[in-house]
Amino acid sequence: MPTTALVIEDDDLMRVSLVAALASADVDVVASAKTSAEALELAHTLFPQVALVDLHLGRGPTGVDVAHELRKNDPRIGIVFLTSFEDPRLIAETKPLPQGSQYLLKKDVGSIDEIAEAITASLEGKNRRISTELPSNMSQLSDVQLETLRLVAQGLSNTEIARRRQVTEKSIEASITRLLKSLNIPRDEGSNQRVQLARLYFESQGFSSHE
Repeated sequence: MPTTALVIEDDDLMRVSLVAALASADVDVVASAKTSAEALELAHTLFPQVALVDLHLGRGPTGVDVAHELRKNDPRIGIVFLTSFEDPRLIAETKPLPQGSQYLLKKDVGSIDEIAEAITASLEGKNRRISTELPSNMSQLSDVQLETLRLVAQGLSNTEIARRRQVTEKSIEASITRLLKSLNIPRDEGSNQRVQLARLYFESQGFSSHE
């Protein structure tokens, strides 16, 4: 019997392509969803054996949030994250990944067989993360620093970041100074350090600075 799957992906082209590719890997996609709300409604009705989840699902809950809700609905469901984010902490303040979930970077997936292997591993409960390693210059960053980097990349000012984190602006200024030092970004009057931080953030998601 084919493995039944729910595909949760907000990009229309990626979602359709993934559904078509999985058919060749003996995976029966019983449904696909674009939003977290749609995904949870389908899961409560269909009870798929595995869910393939993108981390970024637009505004609202992240893929990690959805995965935890899926596990509440069915503790046996396999979870495979398929995302462009090098680390889930780069998208939002997230919970730990569900036990036994698999984590694939879209840019590193060379064939549908790799996704099929991750599906099998998720159903067997193997607690391993695949293809996940922050770039060396980010691996040393704390959760707070990664959150600050994410908010800077979103274009938030120090005032807005301070309000979001419920700290003072001076605290944010100090945090950004430490962040710049950790990432070896020099003070240069000819360049915008916040732009450089944003560039590093988006490059960590697989986007080229020339795109």
